[in-house]
Amino acid sequence: MRRLLQNAVWIFLFISFVYFPVTRGYAETPRFTVIPELPQNQASEATYFDLLVNKETVQELIIAVHNTSSEEITITADALNSYSASTGIISYQRKKTAEDYGGKSFTSFVSNPIQEVRLKSGEERKVIFTLDLKETVFDGEILGAFLFEEVKPQETAHEADASLESNYQLQLGVRMRQSLQELPKPDLKLVETKAVEKNGKPTLKSSISNIRPVAFGNISVNTTIRDKNQAIVGGFKSENFQFAQNSVLDLYSEFEQEELKPGTYTIRIELSSQRGTWVFDDKVVIDRQAAKAVNRTTIYAAAIAQRNFLFYLLIAIILFLLVKRRKNSDESE
Repeated sequence: MRRLLQNAVWIFLFISFVYFPVTRGYAETPRFTVIPELPQNQASEATYFDLLVNKETVQELIIAVHNTSSEEITITADALNSYSASTGIISYQRKKTAEDYGGKSFTSFVSNPIQEVRLKSGEERKVIFTLDLKETVFDGEILGAFLFEEVKPQETAHEADASLESNYQLQLGVRMRQSLQELPKPDLKLVETKAVEKNGKPTLKSSISNIRPVAFGNISVNTTIRDKNQAIVGGFKSENFQFAQNSVLDLYSEFEQEELKPGTYTIRIELSSQRGTWVFDDKVVIDRQAAKAVNRTTIYAAAIAQRNFLFYLLIAIILFLLVKRRKNSDESE
């Protein structure tokens, strides 16, 4: 029997190794540089484009791209729009979202937002983006960025499965203003709060919108979740959050319990910075169906499912070996 169990364990470990492999990632080293040619309407000593524009502005934004590698490379250059990432930083993407919150997206003013340049080893070329304000008047600021990324040759399916490769990227910021006066005060509003799964845990997702064309940072975030008895059952606390202009920031407040229970919850959200302080209160009613939908996707549920799978797999292996042993015993008799 002891030998039978040893065989079962070895088979179990072999199957675990085969079906739960380890994935490794490899980072890229710098292969090119980008340097902006700052124009006459540069409004500060910043190393990015900090532009003072007006409704009639039409200009070329020039960036020198230099291949520092020993190979010929292809680089894509994309104009991107700012948004507020749930991680607390201002990030950039192709998608236009500022219009949903009363603003204008940067790429609305770029006539050639996606470009590609091929460089020989040591070669330098200029990438030119055309900026056209199209008679647009705005107060505050509009943020954007230019993303430069090397295009890798097509890899085989086997190579794609074997590794996770991060292409080398460089990002160059853009800020547009039509006045050097003090920026308007942010105007934050609570859009909604709902129960969701985030990073494998049950959370309350609270969406806060900034409907003014002003970005700001150094925000202290503090949220508290209470149940119907006013007991604290979760929350979130962080410092140095950033908020993009005309955008929405999703805050995720984790529950302390591994499994979300149906019921009525309240959440208090406090945001504080030098630009102002905002406090929001909201009530969320989570029914049994909503709680079940969240719990199905959490780490806790996945761990139970995996444990059950491994348990039944081990039982199946032991039964198989017992049947095989009895069959061999019968044949020997």
